[in-house]
Amino acid sequence: MLTKRQKQVLDYINKCLKKSGVAPTLEEIARRFRLSSPSTIHEHLQALEQKGVLQKRPGQARAISLSKKSGRLVSIPLLGTIAAGQPIEAIREKETIAIPKNQLPRASEVYALRVVGNSMIDENINDGDIVLVKQQGTAENGQKVVALIDNQEATLKKYYRGHGYIRLQPANKNMEPIILRKDRDLKIQGVVLDVIREENHPSIQLPEYKEPEKNLSQKIYYKRPGFRLYHGDSLDVLSKFPENSVDMVFADPPYNLSNGGFSVHAGRMVSVNKGEWDKSKGFKDDYDFHYKWLAAVRRVLKPEGTLWVSGTYHSIYQCGHALQALGYHILNDIAWFKPNAAPNLSCRFFTASHETLIWARKEKKAKHPFNYEKMKNGDWWGDFLKKPNTQMRSVWAIGTPKPEEKKFGKHPTQKPLELLKRIVLASTNKGDLIVDPFAGSSTTGIAAHLNGRNFIGIDTEKNFLDVSIKRFEDISGKRLI
Repeated sequence: MLTKRQKQVLDYINKCLKKSGVAPTLEEIARRFRLSSPSTIHEHLQALEQKGVLQKRPGQARAISLSKKSGRLVSIPLLGTIAAGQPIEAIREKETIAIPKNQLPRASEVYALRVVGNSMIDENINDGDIVLVKQQGTAENGQKVVALIDNQEATLKKYYRGHGYIRLQPANKNMEPIILRKDRDLKIQGVVLDVIREENHPSIQLPEYKEPEKNLSQKIYYKRPGFRLYHGDSLDVLSKFPENSVDMVFADPPYNLSNGGFSVHAGRMVSVNKGEWDKSKGFKDDYDFHYKWLAAVRRVLKPEGTLWVSGTYHSIYQCGHALQALGYHILNDIAWFKPNAAPNLSCRFFTASHETLIWARKEKKAKHPFNYEKMKNGDWWGDFLKKPNTQMRSVWAIGTPKPEEKKFGKHPTQKPLELLKRIVLASTNKGDLIVDPFAGSSTTGIAAHLNGRNFIGIDTEKNFLDVSIKRFEDISGKRLI
């Protein structure tokens, strides 16, 4: 796809070739477009060569020729601007851009819009870029759309339809979604096909995690080959990770339930009366918390990557709603049954002897993550699958952590190693990267390391990270498969 200036340069080269049989020099092209330096023209020529419409031989002044693709360009109207931020009225302008015909869908009306704002930066759509839009009136969940609100305000967002509402989601963790109920008018005007980078905009590079010099809470707390721990808030740390870089995430997120006189919320222990629900935050704040960390996880997961979320009724329902709102594809809910759960001696309610695990993947159309052959080779397979044709079951009977798993310290919601081993073997391969944004004592990391996977854990509590380090150093070098 060519920008307006690239199309002008290409037309000028074509005109010179037809008139004199030779291509213009860089200096001649720069004079034609009143540019003081040929370096800008060189950038345009390089872009045209990368897009396959121009060929040049290095070391020769006029060694420029047009490729066969240059004759199959079509003009697409650049209709105006579209907001990637708060909705604004679209401004119509009389411009066109050139697009190779073979890159356009057949029998479809296509137009272009210039982006204003930064709400889509996590999708690599920046202020000043041009989006190529296929005109249509419907969209699927997760698609980037041009939406017209109340017949007057146009905006560029990701589209999600829920029960009784439509959510227009920005791709920027610092911006809130637009929620439209039934009383609001919304029209889909098109679906984004591609993005044309603004000419002077730097190319987007996947960021590497860089430790902030003045923020000790985000520094690497412990680092060994294939095993790394961060002390800090999971949202802040995950925001520094590359997009599409993680194979699997296991998360046991905090919730407002008191545990021995304390409530675990957002990685912090808050004193409350024993046995009472802390209502200080409320459902909305809990849901917002889960929505934010799940959105951060979705950004870093690979398209075929999977997520496991563990919880009880205090948090799992909020997580389930947020997963669907963010466009995850839910594969299973697993009931983890604890045969040796501590009994409820008060007899006022049933003994809590199970937790729920939700297994989801980032993209529905991606390769299915179920790792049947790898699981079959696991040493727990004989107990889990008695006969070759037995179906996989969604109720797992696994006891609570064994005493030796707690010898370096006890986390209030510590998971058994056998549970995490099953999850790791079911959905990853050797060498994959597994992340736990609420690592605690890092049972996820121990299972990952023992089975040849890489691990990154994040937690706000140094005492639990210290337990994680002791556990890792105790088993370091001992691999099961």
